[in-house]
Amino acid sequence: MLCQGPGGNTSYKQGRDIFIKKSGFHLSESDENSFLKIDFRKILDFYKNNPDHSEKYENSLSIETPLHVLSKAKYVFHFHSIASIICSLLYKKSDLDKLLIKEKILPISYIRPGLELAEEVNQLNNHGLYSNFFLYNHGMVVEGDDLIKINNRIYMIENFFKKLIDYEKLKSLSNKIYIINQEDCKINNPDPDLKYELYNNKFFFPDHAVFFPHQINKIESSEIHYDDKNIHFGKKLSDTELTYFKTLLIIFCYIKNEKIHNYIDLKTSKNLRNSEDELLRVNLNK
Repeated sequence: MLCQGPGGNTSYKQGRDIFIKKSGFHLSESDENSFLKIDFRKILDFYKNNPDHSEKYENSLSIETPLHVLSKAKYVFHFHSIASIICSLLYKKSDLDKLLIKEKILPISYIRPGLELAEEVNQLNNHGLYSNFFLYNHGMVVEGDDLIKINNRIYMIENFFKKLIDYEKLKSLSNKIYIINQEDCKINNPDPDLKYELYNNKFFFPDHAVFFPHQINKIESSEIHYDDKNIHFGKKLSDTELTYFKTLLIIFCYIKNEKIHNYIDLKTSKNLRNSEDELLRVNLNK
């Protein structure tokens, strides 16, 4: 529940170099070929001196690379905690901000992934007091110089989310939904009483907007439609698409009938989905 599909990214700095996981690669399947070795000073200068926020240092890198380059920490982990996404959706921002800051987690309002987001993190953390960052509708960033401490903090943060949501319910839904198989362009509908139309044009996290922009309804001609037994797709989903859709189903089933406070709107989702980087990721994971 921390890392779905090829989402999130990881880096470490060693000597004069930084090693960054390439875009579209699954962390669980990574090896030395999944990381790109780069002269740290060159890439740092590129992002500090380049006014074009959309330009990338190297095409195979994630658009979120600036998060890693502008950080002074040796290790940076950006991961998509499902629990953090649910907290983004269900809590008023003003209330959640107070709870996060009390736990020494710096809240960051949703900003499109890229240089602008990295600059916002740096500006809000200009005194270097934080090493844990809650990205609304996007996940977590945890950084530092000690891998054991980072690992412990990741699980401490997840334990903090257990105080804010019904984590046993989340685990139960995950166990139920992740084992569903895709058969003939359809999967079992995990909750026949759920009205999926409620979530149309409300995107919960960036990869929701990128991989599943289609509305979900009961109209059979739709790209994605459902009935009491199944959810049907216009074409068979790739493994990555299926992973993300299952993540969505978990969240849909969890927040059923709850008011949503924070999400990515339709215009923002279109701009993200049409970006060169996201088109590359989709092509890599067809």
